[in-house]
Amino acid sequence: MSEPDLLALREEIAHLRTKADANVHQMRLAERDEEYRHRLLELDLACSGIEPVGTDPRAPSHGNKAFVQDMQGVDFDNIAPVLKQIHEQGYAVVRDFLNADEIAQTTASMQPLFEATARLFLSEDTFQPLNEGSQTIHVQNVLAKSDAADDIASKPHLRAILAGILGQDFIFNAGAVAMSPDPGCSPQGLHRDDGFYTLIPRPHIPLVVTVAVALDDFFPDNGSTQLISGSHLWSAARMPEPSEVIQAEMPAGSLLIWDGALFHGGGGNRTNESRRTLTLNYTRGWLRTQFNQYLSVPRNRVLNMRSELQADLGYHRSALGLGGADLQDPLKYLERLQAEGEDGHQAFLGREQSNQN
Repeated sequence: MSEPDLLALREEIAHLRTKADANVHQMRLAERDEEYRHRLLELDLACSGIEPVGTDPRAPSHGNKAFVQDMQGVDFDNIAPVLKQIHEQGYAVVRDFLNADEIAQTTASMQPLFEATARLFLSEDTFQPLNEGSQTIHVQNVLAKSDAADDIASKPHLRAILAGILGQDFIFNAGAVAMSPDPGCSPQGLHRDDGFYTLIPRPHIPLVVTVAVALDDFFPDNGSTQLISGSHLWSAARMPEPSEVIQAEMPAGSLLIWDGALFHGGGGNRTNESRRTLTLNYTRGWLRTQFNQYLSVPRNRVLNMRSELQADLGYHRSALGLGGADLQDPLKYLERLQAEGEDGHQAFLGREQSNQN
């Protein structure tokens, strides 16, 4: 074969590969659209008092009857535009989710956690940012440290939105997190919250949803969230350009909700005030082990097991970082938990507390 013929053959192969990739991409988007329509139908039925099909009716908390009961009083027509925007653009803002009293009560309840983020962010000697380029600090495991998030996470309107994105079988993933980008913090790098699930080809159905509850106004100067609209529909190979970044703006009491496949990142705070936020992060209920090993195997038994079996039960962090406990190695966390008197002292085991000792 001559050199020109060989070159033409290579170009034809490359063209066919590109065409095949485009066809696969469109097929995945079509599958995603179909699953989205099914989710909306189930939610619409539930809001109308009709039990949808497709879930285990024996489940005590996320079964059909319980789900329908939770959705009573939720206006599907009010939620549908939010779900449509998240499906198409990857994010949406819900205003007036909390009233002034709820904002004040939640902020007051979480104030010790926000103070802890400042202690981690600032140098003990000078109370200045630790170094140029420091990013905001997240206090993890809020549900073990405070009940401040309980009422918000239980609101039917929010749970309906989550069900419309993930289906009615959803669970906490990163859980509830306190964050307060303080003056001087730098922007986060753009990332995806579902980046742990690397073996699931993109684009795919929503696997992770993050909800940022604004306890202060969000605007660019105080580090509002950076977003790349539509990036949840991209292939794994496509990366965002600086010109594609937009920043969310919304008043306190609003929700910013995004698909975990969306490129995003916290902005830098150029003001003299912090931007306090409660973040809730969820995933699909089937993204976990079949049986709950953490509950069914006693903790003292785990601590006396061989290290191989401890790891097999899930008391380790995967190569991608999954499985940590309050940003710590889960086995070390378990050892500290037992030494401190088990669950009664769990609120004191986060790094924001240990940093003071």
